[in-house]
Amino acid sequence: MSDPDQQQLHSLVLSAELNSENENVEQLGPIIKSIYDTGRQEAFLEQLATFVRKKEGEIERMCNSNYQEFVQSVDQLLKVRQETVNLKNKIIDLNYDVQKSGKKVAAKKKELIQTRKIQKNIDEAVETLQLCLHVLDMANRVNYLVEEQKYYSALRTLEELQTVHLRKVIQYEFARHMHESIPVMQNSVKDAVTEEMKGWLYSVREVSRQVGKIAMEQMSLRQERWKVRVSQNPELRSVPVSSPIEIVMNEENEFNIINNDEVEIDFKPLYQCLHIHEELGKLSEFKTNYEEDRKNNEKGFEAFLQDVVGFFVIEQIIVQSTQNFRTRGEVDSLWNTVITKVVKLVAESLDDCRDPELFQQIKISLFTFIQTLEDYGYNVNTFTDLVLIVFQKYSDMLKHKFSVDFHQTIIDDDYMPMQVSRETYDAVVDACWFKEDNRISQGFPKILPFSQAYPSCCLDVKNFVDQYYQFAEEDSKKYSYVDDIVQQTLDHLLIDHVDGALRGKLQSTNMSQIVQIIINLEYFENACSELEKLLKTKRSSHRGGKIKLYAIDEFRETRKKAEKRIFELVNSKIDDFLELADYDWIPVSIHEYPSPFLQDMIGFLGALISSTLYNLPVSIKTFIYFDALSHLATSIRDLILNPDVKKINSNAIINFDVDVTFLENFARGLDDPNIADAFLELRQIVTLLQAENAEEYLEPSLRNKKYSLLRPVDVVNLFEKWLRDQTISMSAEERARRRAMEGVVRSLRLSSS
Repeated sequence: MSDPDQQQLHSLVLSAELNSENENVEQLGPIIKSIYDTGRQEAFLEQLATFVRKKEGEIERMCNSNYQEFVQSVDQLLKVRQETVNLKNKIIDLNYDVQKSGKKVAAKKKELIQTRKIQKNIDEAVETLQLCLHVLDMANRVNYLVEEQKYYSALRTLEELQTVHLRKVIQYEFARHMHESIPVMQNSVKDAVTEEMKGWLYSVREVSRQVGKIAMEQMSLRQERWKVRVSQNPELRSVPVSSPIEIVMNEENEFNIINNDEVEIDFKPLYQCLHIHEELGKLSEFKTNYEEDRKNNEKGFEAFLQDVVGFFVIEQIIVQSTQNFRTRGEVDSLWNTVITKVVKLVAESLDDCRDPELFQQIKISLFTFIQTLEDYGYNVNTFTDLVLIVFQKYSDMLKHKFSVDFHQTIIDDDYMPMQVSRETYDAVVDACWFKEDNRISQGFPKILPFSQAYPSCCLDVKNFVDQYYQFAEEDSKKYSYVDDIVQQTLDHLLIDHVDGALRGKLQSTNMSQIVQIIINLEYFENACSELEKLLKTKRSSHRGGKIKLYAIDEFRETRKKAEKRIFELVNSKIDDFLELADYDWIPVSIHEYPSPFLQDMIGFLGALISSTLYNLPVSIKTFIYFDALSHLATSIRDLILNPDVKKINSNAIINFDVDVTFLENFARGLDDPNIADAFLELRQIVTLLQAENAEEYLEPSLRNKKYSLLRPVDVVNLFEKWLRDQTISMSAEERARRRAMEGVVRSLRLSSS
C-alpha cells in the first residue's frame, strides 16, 4: 500500500475519533472511489486489518491497567447490601410496634368524632327550632301590623319572610306551606288597605261638593277683587283672572281649599294604598278600580258643577302628589268625558229658559266653574262650544223677544211721517241717530220724515245690544265670538223681522205707504252704519277689523225693490191715462192746447209730486220722475209708430208738437231739468217731420247731432205714413219735401238690404 493510501486511511480514522457520533460517509466515499479507480482493493483491506489489530491491542492494555479498582468497588457494594437488609428488618419491627399502639388511639378518636357529631346535631336542631320560632313569630307579626294599619311594614315583613327566613327552613313541611301562603297574606294586606282607601274615598265623595263650592266661592272672590283692582288701575283691563299677573297679585290671598275650617282632607289612605299596590305589582289593577269608583252621577246644575269642581280639584292634588299612579293623561281623559255631561246638562238647562235672570245665574256659575278648573291646570279650551251655546241661546232668547216686538211695531205702524212734540223730540232723536236737515219743519210739533216704526225699531236694537253686553260683561275679552254672536243675531233680526216685514208690504197698491217704506229703509241703512260704530265701541279693545252688518245690503236691495214698485204703480197710472188717448193723425185742423188726456195726466203727476212723493229724497224722486216720463214718452212714440196708423199729415205733426212741448215744459219745472231728456226722442221725431230737407238725416254729422235717437227703421215707418197722405193741392215746397222723403226711404231700404 502506497504512502498516500496510508495517509488517507489515517486521516479517515482520526476524523472518526474526533466525530465519533457521525459517520464520515462523505469523506469515505472519495477514498473508496479512488481505491477502486486504481485497483488497490486488496492492499487497502490488508492495511485496514492491520489497523484493527493495532486498536484491539490498545484496548486490551487499557483494561488490564484498571482491573484491581473494579474488584474493590464490587466488594463495597456487597457490604452496603447487607446493611440495607438489616435496616429493613428493624423498620418492620418498629412498624409492628406502632400499629399495635395506634389501635387504642384510633378507638378513642372514633369515640371523640361520634361525640362531636352528636353535639353538632343538637346545635343544628336548636338553631333550626329558633329559626322556625322566628318564622312563626314574623307570620304573627304580619297580622298584628295589618290590625295596626301599618300596611307597608306588614308587606315588608312578608317580603323578608319570603326572601330570607323561609329559605333557611324551606325543607320543612310547615315552611313550604307558609311559603305557598305568602300571596294569600299579601292579598290580605292589599284588601285591608283597599278597604281603608274606599272608606276614605267615600268620605272624599261626601265633601267633594263642599270643596267645589269653596273653590268656586274663592274664584268669585278673586274675580271681585280683580274687578276692584281694574277699576283702580285701568291698565289692567286687558289682564284676565288666572293670568300670571293676577296670580302674583293674589298671592297674599291664597286659600287652601282642602285644609281649612270647613274641610280637611288627609290623602294618607290613598298614598298608602297606592304604595302597597305598586309594591305588589298591581298598580294597573288599582288604577282601574279607582277610576271605576270615581265615576260620578248627574245631579242638579249647581250641585253638579260643585261636585265636578271638587272631584277634579282632588284629582289634581292626587296627580301632583303621587308618581305615575294617576297620570295627567288619565285624568284628562276622564275630564273630557265629564265635559260631554256638562255640555249636555247646560244645553238642557237652557233649552226652555226665557228668564234673563236665570240665564245670568247659569252663566255666572258656569264661568266661575270654567275659571276655577282652569286655575287648577285643566284645559278648558274644549268648553268653547259650551260657552258658544250659552251666548247663542241667550242671544236667541233676546232675538225671540225682540222679533215679537219688531213684528208688532211693523204691523201697528201707520206709515205716515212721524209727528213729535217738544217733550218727546230729544228721546226720539237719541233713539234713532237722527240729524235734522232742511226738510224738517221748524217749531213744534215737528214732522219727521220717517214713521213711528223706525225709532221704535232703533230703540229695540239699542236695548238688545245693551242687554246682550250686560250679560256678556267682560267675557268678550276672552271669547271673541261673543261679539260675533251679537253681530250675527242683529243681522238676522234686522233682515228677517224688519227688512222681511217691510218687503212683504211692497205688494200693496198704496203708493203713500210704499213711499214711506222707501224713506224708512233709507234711514234704516244709515242706522246700520251707526249700529256698526256702536258694536265697535262695545267690542273688546284687543280686537281689530271692520264690523260689517249685512242688513245694510238687504235694506238697500229692498229699497230698490220699493222704488221699482213705485215705478210700476206710477207707470200703471200713466197706462190708465194712455188708454184715454184718442189721437187723430190726419186732422183737418190744428189745436192750440195739449191733448186733454195729457193735461189730466200731468195734473195727476203734479199732485203726486207735491203730495205723495214730496218727502222722498231728491235722488229717488228724480229716478221716479225720469222713469215715469220715459215710460210716457215711449208709450206716445209707440202710438205714432203703431202699424194701425197708416197715415199722418202736417196738421197731426203740429198738434203732436204742442203735446211734446207741453210735456217738456212740465219736465223742466221739476227738481232736475235734465228729466226733460226723457222726451228727446219725441222732439227729434217732430223736428225730422217738420224739417225742410228730410235728406239731412242721411248726413252722418247732422244725423248724430239732430237725430241720434231715431232708428232708420222708424224713420222709414214715419216717412211712409207721411207719404201715404195724398193731398190734392200741394205746393212746390211740399212736393220737394215729399221727393226728399222718398229719396231717404229708398236710401235707407238699400242700405238695410
